[in-house]
Amino acid sequence: MAADSPLNPTTNQRTGATTRSLSEQTSRVAEDVRELGHIALSGAGEALSSVKERGSELLEKGKERGSELLEKGKAKAEVAREGFEGYVAENPFKSVLIAAGIGALIGYSLRSKRE
Repeated sequence: MAADSPLNPTTNQRTGATTRSLSEQTSRVAEDVRELGHIALSGAGEALSSVKERGSELLEKGKERGSELLEKGKAKAEVAREGFEGYVAENPFKSVLIAAGIGALIGYSLRSKRE
């Protein structure tokens, strides 16, 4: 066998160098993966914040719209109540007959179901 010289490294020396090189590359890859993980988590956190903000905005808009619709509904109910009261005031006898007829229909339908 040939003697070891600086120009002709032995198999063990070459294997050792290759192992060190692979170890260094593995360490760099692991660091890169950790860095990418941090970047991904940072991006996910930003995306979550954005979604949370958008959700809050939509919730506020929904509350505002609900309040508007409630106010419109109250106004329409008030107009209907005033119209009903006006009709009853102008036609009291007719209103009593209509109420009695509706009461009789409800009573009859409830009685029919029991029998």
